[in-house]
Amino acid sequence: MNNDLPISDRAARESAETTFDRNVVVVAGAGTGKTTLLVNRLVYLLMKEPAPVPITQVVALTFTNKAATEMKVRLRERLAVLTHPQADPTRSSDGGAVSCSDLQARYRLSAGEIAARARAALNDIEKAQIGTLHSFAAHVLRLHPLESGVDPDFKEDDGLRFEEQFTAAWDCWLDQELSRAGQRHHLWRSVLSSATLEAVKALARSLCNELVDLGTLQQQLARPAVTPAISSWIRLMEDRTNQLMNAYDRPKRRKVEHMLAATGSVMRLVAEKGLPGRQDLTSSEREWLDKDLGNAVSEWEKSDFKEAAALIRTAQQLLSVDHAFLNELLTLLLPLVRSIRETFSRQGWLSFDGLLARARTLLFEHPSVRERIKRDYRAVLVDEFQDTDPVQYEIILAVSERQGSRADVWHDMLLEPGKLFIVGDPKQS
Repeated sequence: MNNDLPISDRAARESAETTFDRNVVVVAGAGTGKTTLLVNRLVYLLMKEPAPVPITQVVALTFTNKAATEMKVRLRERLAVLTHPQADPTRSSDGGAVSCSDLQARYRLSAGEIAARARAALNDIEKAQIGTLHSFAAHVLRLHPLESGVDPDFKEDDGLRFEEQFTAAWDCWLDQELSRAGQRHHLWRSVLSSATLEAVKALARSLCNELVDLGTLQQQLARPAVTPAISSWIRLMEDRTNQLMNAYDRPKRRKVEHMLAATGSVMRLVAEKGLPGRQDLTSSEREWLDKDLGNAVSEWEKSDFKEAAALIRTAQQLLSVDHAFLNELLTLLLPLVRSIRETFSRQGWLSFDGLLARARTLLFEHPSVRERIKRDYRAVLVDEFQDTDPVQYEIILAVSERQGSRADVWHDMLLEPGKLFIVGDPKQS
């Protein structure tokens, strides 16, 4: 390998590109060559000894079509160069890209073997899953249309088609609901006394997103008790509230201390009794939490005041939760929302969020499919990992799970050693 490249972290980069016995996380900022590093790792996967990985058994993902196209173009260019080893430049003249001499030095391959593997990869590159997570989700769904419940010829909607359908369905439904023949005028009177029609419409649109689990939402609203996990979280906030009060409270309280004391009461009551515990809050405490906190006070550290403000906002939000009102809204909207979802799918359309929601469901509810997909893909590489949301995260981990193991929740998963490689920049998150 050429050693004249003036990069201080050369050894770390090389390790990230060529370590295959464990999973690798690369944290790096913008402009540091993350994509080059990822493409280099792809090349090493295709060439490594022993057990090179065919390009059709690699998943390489990023989060925009532009970034995915750049990744594929750069890999194609690198493979094209490697098919002609005699013309292959070194890293120093090619921005750090892996060269034929690098591969020969590491794996003792001949120039002919490298060229043959590069040509094979080039021939199959369009079959490889190098693209966006949404495109990979679409591929998985089309492979398993029966299990995922989709038309294998479904079309991916960028939002325009859904907007047309939602608007038409909403207008027709609203005319029926508010007409003289409507059967739920009493519900509408109650809902519209607290919310505008535009707000109700916005909620209906949001509920049409397939990432929203309507069944779980109904269950959560049906029981006002908070889950153990949320109760523990509220207890932690209560503890922090008490710590701040101990540090800043004084006999003649200012607004922030009054509001923080009321916040502590809300946290304690909800943690102990669930949402019904809010009824035990005193009228004075409610009045303090109805106020606006205002600007920081001089005796408080800025960071502590900022944290106190966040705790107070959380308490105010807990007080604003109205289960009865939300249940009335859902009673009104769920038939419409389910109808729109079913019609959209029946017409052969899937939204981008629908792709992810159905792929996640497929992987977690069909163990045989998940095992097959885990077996089919031996390497998973993800660029811009800071952009993942929880559903995307679960899909990536499910595909990277160890063969033969199966967990129903992502944090119990055992990952295949060396299968997952992720690159990200937390500062861009």
